[in-house]
Amino acid sequence: MRAGLLAVAWFAGACGKAAPAPAATERGELKGTLTLGGAPARLERCRPGHAVHVFVEVDTSLGTLRFGEGKLYWDGNELACAKLDRSWGGGIRQDGSTYFRGTLAFRCDKLAGELVLSCGGVTATEAAQLDANRAAAIGSANPGSAALSRPAGAQSPNP
Repeated sequence: MRAGLLAVAWFAGACGKAAPAPAATERGELKGTLTLGGAPARLERCRPGHAVHVFVEVDTSLGTLRFGEGKLYWDGNELACAKLDRSWGGGIRQDGSTYFRGTLAFRCDKLAGELVLSCGGVTATEAAQLDANRAAAIGSANPGSAALSRPAGAQSPNP
């Protein structure tokens, strides 16, 4: 994949529950809840990054959650999840920086949460591209509906 090419993936299944007020972070906004063994964790910041694909890490008062490659990790250990609903998109900019926007709702081992994330300083242009890609993904998941065309340079969303 060449530098600057937008890597976007969207997954259906976000929860519609209202979340607490967002916590200000260095690189975006976090809102929602996360508990470990029933103990609430304070959301501290989210950090997008990439290897081959975009991922996000959420630092909390109890540890670090990572979502990438369709899996969740807690402090570096992969989690077995009974529920993992996600709807997200992200990209890699020409300068190599990354951004991530989406929702995660999960129940895994002793960890549970519902998060709404916007990390990496998503610009208005990037937000519009993420919205268009999400609409296209929803349209392609529902063959009877009219799908929007993807912006130039965007990869096909993963179902």
